[in-house]
Amino acid sequence: MIGRVVAVALCIFLLAVPAAHGQDTEDSSKDRQLRIIQPDDPILRLDPAFEMIMEKVDEDLKHVLSSPVRLTPRNTALTGLTVLTTLYLLNHDENYTMDILETKDERNDKMFDRFRVLSRNVPQTTAGLYLLGYFLDDTSLKSKSLASFEALAITALISASSAFIIGHQGPDDSTEADQFDPFSRYHAMPDMSSSLVFSVASVFAYEAPWHQALFFYTVAAGTAVSRVYYEEAWPSDIFLGSVIGTAIGRTIAARSRRNGGEQDFTIIPVLEHHGQAAAGLRIEFRL
Repeated sequence: MIGRVVAVALCIFLLAVPAAHGQDTEDSSKDRQLRIIQPDDPILRLDPAFEMIMEKVDEDLKHVLSSPVRLTPRNTALTGLTVLTTLYLLNHDENYTMDILETKDERNDKMFDRFRVLSRNVPQTTAGLYLLGYFLDDTSLKSKSLASFEALAITALISASSAFIIGHQGPDDSTEADQFDPFSRYHAMPDMSSSLVFSVASVFAYEAPWHQALFFYTVAAGTAVSRVYYEEAWPSDIFLGSVIGTAIGRTIAARSRRNGGEQDFTIIPVLEHHGQAAAGLRIEFRL
């Protein structure tokens, strides 16, 4: 009798232990369930279309900054010629400035006054050209204006950085043209206004008929010379600024247009962007 009781108790124990163990496993598995923790502050993202624009600006900026490592023999020669010409002008800045100042008269004052206004309002003028294209429904004018805005941004960044590093003193700071104080408040070389106006002129002149290109560069040159006319920059300053603006403007224009008959842009439908739903078109540019 005792043996049977012990046997039944043993059977009950053996059946109860796995059940209890299973219950503990189930409870512990519930405790170890994956929990998705939501951040207190959701990550703020820019508008997908704006992000695409910024991506293009970033790519073009990288292309411009890395251009020295891709210099062809021809471009290397042009770079060397630019440096030599700038050094030559530095030695003759005062003489050339005096030659320009000697041409001052009422007629030239009126002409350079208009150029001076343009030199101080290059971004505003570009914005006006875009609005004109908008109201006229001129896609070409709007496209060139937008490319000009990108060229202005990159040109301003590079020109301001270069001027801070070079530290050339302008006519307002020194009567001698060969005065330098690197990493200072002197920001005459390259001349910012000349860089900006030539960057816009180069975008509009790119692949344009020769007479249109001549007009754009003539306006840009007059604007740059007005800086010397009013003793706001030296000839070497406007020369280097003009070269930098031209190089950047043509680069931006080339990356935004057809190249050799082959499209340098691709239009791709967009249904998703950075994990978020986005409906639209993505335009990829390449040189």
